[in-house]
Amino acid sequence: MKISVIIPVFKAEKYIEKCLLSLLSQTMINDIEIIAVDDHGNDNSMTIVNRLKTSHEKGSHIVTVATMQNSGAWAARNLGIKIANGEYIGFCDADDWVEKEMYEKLYNKAESTGSDWVFCNGQKVFEGNRIQKLKQYTFKSIDFDENTRKKMMTQGVAYFWTAIYKSSFLKSHDICFPNGKFSEDSYFWWVATVLSEKIACLDYNGYNYRIQPNSVSKRPDDQKANIKQGIYSKLIEYFRITGYYKRYQKELDFLYIKKGYLIPLIIEAINKAEPDLKQIDDKRKRDGIRLWRNKYLYGDLKSIVLAVAFICFPKVICRLLKSKYRADFF
Repeated sequence: MKISVIIPVFKAEKYIEKCLLSLLSQTMINDIEIIAVDDHGNDNSMTIVNRLKTSHEKGSHIVTVATMQNSGAWAARNLGIKIANGEYIGFCDADDWVEKEMYEKLYNKAESTGSDWVFCNGQKVFEGNRIQKLKQYTFKSIDFDENTRKKMMTQGVAYFWTAIYKSSFLKSHDICFPNGKFSEDSYFWWVATVLSEKIACLDYNGYNYRIQPNSVSKRPDDQKANIKQGIYSKLIEYFRITGYYKRYQKELDFLYIKKGYLIPLIIEAINKAEPDLKQIDDKRKRDGIRLWRNKYLYGDLKSIVLAVAFICFPKVICRLLKSKYRADFF
């Protein structure tokens, strides 16, 4: 197979059929295997998967496997990576769907550029079919160099399911998803960004990302801020151990500041009646991340205003965020 597409399946009975039909309709379906990983949602999701597997004319391209017990999307994706036979590996969430030429276009781009992985554009689809294009840093594939990599790290967003990744690249570096309900996909994306020799991008809207209020990322969770910060702590630790931290310290520190520090502060402020901002700041200090010595922070007005507000006027910013947002949007 040229491409293996991995889908964690958990309580997705409303959406899984549309997701699978979009994959079974791919222009290069004869070269694709679809790995549906049952994560024990105890609904009819896998019944739908198995029906399509036996009744659809291309259903033989669906491979089913199950985690030992409900473990989360991170574990389901890692299991899929282990059994994947494709030259490239892609990921699709069970409530999303893709355009019919997406994987053929990504595969052709990967092969023509010799890239470790290739990503395209996509769009958010809200209830009522309102559409918003995903905001992503893009570049001409011929221009990928160290400067482009750094721009991806400081300006990009981890829409990991818009991409295909060379299987040999993932397995040779043992790139996988860490244990966590939140931001585990960001960890995967940033590790792949730093370790790759070449990345390419495609100006094509191929992925449809459904925004729904009941998704795991949207549900209230008292530990969400801590989990997100913990993932970025793991990211920094990983690059310190592997020796890449010194090379990309400014970029990695900015990633932590923006996504592993400021976003958890916002989540904590909005979600809790008595937010514990100090524990998040203390964790940042223990992780060795300095705020005021990062050139990227001073180039990001929104981030620096938030940082100053949380440090100098914590009660004020918490009240403002609570008054504006009923629930966090991360």
